[in-house]
Amino acid sequence: MTPLEALGADQQWRELAQSQGGRLGRVVQVDRGECEVMTDEGQIRVSSDSQRAQGDVAPVTGDWITVVPDLDDIPTVEQVLERRTLVVRRDPAEHARAQTLVANVDVVGVVHGLDRRINPAQLERFCVVAWQSGASVAIILAKADLRRRPERDAEKAAALAPGASVVVTAALRGEGLDQMTALLEGNRTLALLGPSGVGKSTLINALVGSEVQTTQEVRAGDARGRHTTIARRLIALPNGGSIVDTPGIRAVGPWDAWEGLAAAYAEIDALDQECRFAEDCWHQGQPGCAVAGNVDPGRLRRYLELANELADQDLDLARRRHE
Repeated sequence: MTPLEALGADQQWRELAQSQGGRLGRVVQVDRGECEVMTDEGQIRVSSDSQRAQGDVAPVTGDWITVVPDLDDIPTVEQVLERRTLVVRRDPAEHARAQTLVANVDVVGVVHGLDRRINPAQLERFCVVAWQSGASVAIILAKADLRRRPERDAEKAAALAPGASVVVTAALRGEGLDQMTALLEGNRTLALLGPSGVGKSTLINALVGSEVQTTQEVRAGDARGRHTTIARRLIALPNGGSIVDTPGIRAVGPWDAWEGLAAAYAEIDALDQECRFAEDCWHQGQPGCAVAGNVDPGRLRRYLELANELADQDLDLARRRHE
């Protein structure tokens, strides 16, 4: 198995690269207009022209690309191949634009550390972003050794994330690693999302079998972690498959995520189809509403808040297009 095959290179990617007339590679990390790229021959440093770097198809971690030599024989990104999945959030610095986090992942793992209580609103927001990507979703409960009854947390997570698999891990004890490895069967790619200090880097180190990611202790007072991961990086596992570690996300804002909203709140979306008021109902208790009264009030409130947020986002973007 070549290094590129271990990262998920299949016949479709190879044929696509061949049709573009370039050498197939996968972006491991992006750094100031340059990319670390894995090819069949090994990892190389590749430049990305400034026009592409500033455009809508700027290479991101996880992208499959074609590489060609420029006039000075320096490897250069020729083409970003069509993405199968894409993890996107609202740019925290500029709310009127999207920020692409990672491309071409098979599973998005939303990581929560059990050294703190599950925050339903936060977990559901991450799930909206995860489902919108087009990938499968897993809820990964880390640091289970710090909880007396982690199975209760697993039950709560499953209720908050219908359709997602739930994996309970204690990386320092080696617990849950088999289930994590199963997510990567077939040389799949898993992206880890979550706040700082939830245990993403520790989990990766346990799966790789060596310290490839730096870890730090969280603050005892508020269980907040420090940003030990400063860049999104694709990390190959010894037996195939790969994981993308991402910097901690304090606040996650969905972007154009109506499909992700429907998937994250699947039971509400199903009831919504039965509501007699159809699209005109905001499920606030109107007689005949199929949703209100059949869904946990707190979960329904969070759903409506996200729906309002996405609707406001659509209106804002429409206004900007007409300015």
